[in-house]
Amino acid sequence: MRDQEVAELLDRAVATVELPAGFTTRVVAGSRSRRRRRLLLCGGALVVAVALATPLLTPIGPAGPIGGAGISVVGPSVEPEVPAGIVGSDGMPATPERVVALGRTGTETLVVLRRTARAEEQTAGGQAAEVWIAPDGGDPRRALDYLSYDLACPDDDQVCLDVRSTGGGLGLAIAHRAGGRLFVLAQAPEGRTVEVVANGVRQPVGAAPHGAVVEVIADEPYDDVQVWATLADGRRYRIPWAPGAVLID
Repeated sequence: MRDQEVAELLDRAVATVELPAGFTTRVVAGSRSRRRRRLLLCGGALVVAVALATPLLTPIGPAGPIGGAGISVVGPSVEPEVPAGIVGSDGMPATPERVVALGRTGTETLVVLRRTARAEEQTAGGQAAEVWIAPDGGDPRRALDYLSYDLACPDDDQVCLDVRSTGGGLGLAIAHRAGGRLFVLAQAPEGRTVEVVANGVRQPVGAAPHGAVVEVIADEPYDDVQVWATLADGRRYRIPWAPGAVLID
């Protein structure tokens, strides 16, 4: 059984309850070790592990952790307000109309504020934003002065190329480490749904025209985390990570 299948089996087994932090990672690591020793008890050991963990699991609400281990979603129904005190690079205060996406990341609010793209990027159909972090009880700070997005697609993603050619926008994805945790802020235009995949664990986010935050377990977001958008007709494309989109405290 592949590592992804192990993670998906855990997701189905625990349904709407939360696994202890790092549980899936430990099970997958253990399965790799067992395979190296050529033991044939992986399937049985997994069932026992899930059975032992089940009494310790806590039911959750609709906005709490769902899916894989340690993964939680703050969806569009829990949109925070734009924090006061954010003044864009143009000297104008942030308003909801200028915000591309925002969401809560632990004890902070992550705000993606639209700004004018460079001429060559505008010509190519790209967009730009600046990223702010507003801690609870503290002053906002600009974490990223210039973020290019909607500018390119991953190799061999024809759906992404087709969508980008229409000028309708691809959406954006930003990863933010805060307090030892990793959050993904994802956004896609109206009429599309979003899914975040971290180390093979699929987490549906739903519609996120104003952004939604998912907490994931991953060491290298560029390598381990993917953000996908699904069109109304069922076609999927990958929202690419822009250079600088992974923020590290």
